Amino acid sequence: MAFEHHNYDLLTVLASEAVGVPGQRRFRLIGGIGTDVISLWMEKEQLAALGEAIAQLLEQLTESRLVSAPVVSNLAAAPDPVPATSPEYLASKIMIGYDEERSLVAVFAHDIEQDDEDEPIFSGRATLEMAKALSEQIEEVVAAGRPRCPRCGAPIGPEGHVCPHNNGHLPWTGNLN
Repeated sequence: MAFEHHNYDLLTVLASEAVGVPGQRRFRLIGGIGTDVISLWMEKEQLAALGEAIAQLLEQLTESRLVSAPVVSNLAAAPDPVPATSPEYLASKIMIGYDEERSLVAVFAHDIEQDDEDEPIFSGRATLEMAKALSEQIEEVVAAGRPRCPRCGAPIGPEGHVCPHNNGHLPWTGNLN
């Protein structure tokens, strides 16, 4: 299958969002320049891992002194709403890197129907400030879902939760009192 490749030298838009109600949300990364953006749909765990990877990269850059000053967040918000004609892909493999010459974070993504050896459908570079803001935004988006059971970590839905630590007894309703 032939894919259109979206390569952005310097992103002006790099944001994440969840669409839908908790428990039935879909997650996406939105990237591009101005209104020329694409949506990369992914699993919640993929988005969370991307946010953690970016945070770790920025920490490593600071520790290794490749970045001398503290990185301050600068969110590059997506157009609201995202244009209906914007391309959408289901991301499988997402990679990040650091462009040392330009001091930019590089983001690459493959569509689920692509081979790993194929050129990514999305590649873009973001400032360190944009990357930090994205990492923080991802953390907020992922955390905004259903509350977690303090004993097993499973999500608690509106109907409550039967915790396996209770042998299936005493449904958890989210009330700690």
